[in-house]
Formats: sequence, structure tokens, C-alpha cells
Amino acid sequence: MNVSKRIAIVNLLFYIFMIAINYSAGSNVGAIANEKSALIQPAGYAFSIWILIYLLLLLWIVKGFFVRGKKVSVYIDLQVLIPVNFLLNGAWVLAFTQQKILLSTVIILLLLLSLIVIYRKIKQNVNRGLFDLIPFSIYLGWVSVASIVNIFTYFVRNDITTFLGIEELGWTVIMLFFGCALAVSFSLINQDALYTLVFIWSYIAIYVKDQEEIINRVTLICIIIMSVTVLYVVISKLSRVKYEVTAGK
Repeated sequence: MNVSKRIAIVNLLFYIFMIAINYSAGSNVGAIANEKSALIQPAGYAFSIWILIYLLLLLWIVKGFFVRGKKVSVYIDLQVLIPVNFLLNGAWVLAFTQQKILLSTVIILLLLLSLIVIYRKIKQNVNRGLFDLIPFSIYLGWVSVASIVNIFTYFVRNDITTFLGIEELGWTVIMLFFGCALAVSFSLINQDALYTLVFIWSYIAIYVKDQEEIINRVTLICIIIMSVTVLYVVISKLSRVKYEVTAGK
């Protein structure tokens, strides 16, 4: 058995473990999240993005059974990180559904860190395929948003109404702008529109909730800014491809 197949089998086993945890306990996540939700928490339908993330991850794992040559290096680089990431994913579900919010916050930040490292390793690998970054761009985007929400949930559940003299409404506005700036910066630096599209998806889900007027205004402004960024990145990439094709002739 070659290296790529061994790695793919290990990834698949940890993936199955993660899905089993999510299936057995994940149904309670939404109910628990809605018990005393933070202002920044998106509407419930936004969490359906996990279906897309898990489907794309499965396709990426299955792809590992068929890669050959130098493209195997992507899977070799991630052979430890992927199982660790899947374990953290399952651990977060268990911690959150047990309402251990502080522990779940620590775990999701570790999950975010693992995704940052995974994304960077794929990005730096010159042998990566066109599909290799897609699942992790979306996964990283959503966990970035979820990490912010998790932190706010911890404060709300512990009745911490002010922090550094600023109330939840003020922090929500600050973090909405911060998330927007993060998404825009990430997309421009990495030329990655998918990451910001996930933020747009999340911000729309925040906007459609019955929120304070200032939150709706800020959210709408951020959606417009991020949409322009996505359009710019897409046009830039298409222009670059067109130039390379023309130069190749």
C-alpha cells in the first residue's frame, strides 16, 4: 500500500469519528446555542454550512486515494494536522453540548489555529491541486466566525455584561467591523474569495435576525464592503488567468 492510500485511510477513519460525534451530539448544538444567544450569533440556518464543509472535506479525503506523484506531498504535509483537526472538531461538539462553554472556547481557538496552519501549508505547497484549498478556505472562514461567536457566548452565559467599560452592543459593533477587516485583508493577501464569501453568508444571517438598528446598519455596511472585495479578487484572478493564457500564446 502506497503512502497516499495509508494517509487517506487514516484521514477517513478520523473523519468518520468526527461525523459520528456530530451525528450523536451535534443536533443539540443549535438548541443550546439558542438558549441565551449573543447579539452576534447568526440565524440558525447559517449553521447548515457545516453540511457543505463536511462534504468538501470528504471529497478531499477521497481524492487522497487517487493522487500520484508530487501531489501526494500535500497529504504528507497534513498527515498529522488533519486527524488532530478532526479530533478537535469532535471535542468542541462534546464540550459545547455539555455546556462547558469556556472549554469549548479554548477548543475552538485551537481548532482555528490548526486550520490556519493547514491552510498555510497547502498554500505554500507548489504541488497543490486546484481543489486542495477550497474545503479549507470555507472551513477556516466558518471557524473564524464561530470562534468570535463562541467567545461572545461565553460572556453572555456568564452574565458578563460589560468588558473594559464597553457593553455587549458596543463589542458586537466592534467585532463586526473587525471580522469585516479580517475577511477583506485575508482575501486580498491570499487572493481567496471563498473565505470572505463565508463571512458574507454569516453576516447576512446576522442581518436577517431581529436586531438593534445599529447592528443592522453596521452589518449591511460590512456586507457591501466584503462583496466589493470578493468581486475585486475574482476579477483580478480572472484577469491574471487571461493574461497568462495570452502570454502563453
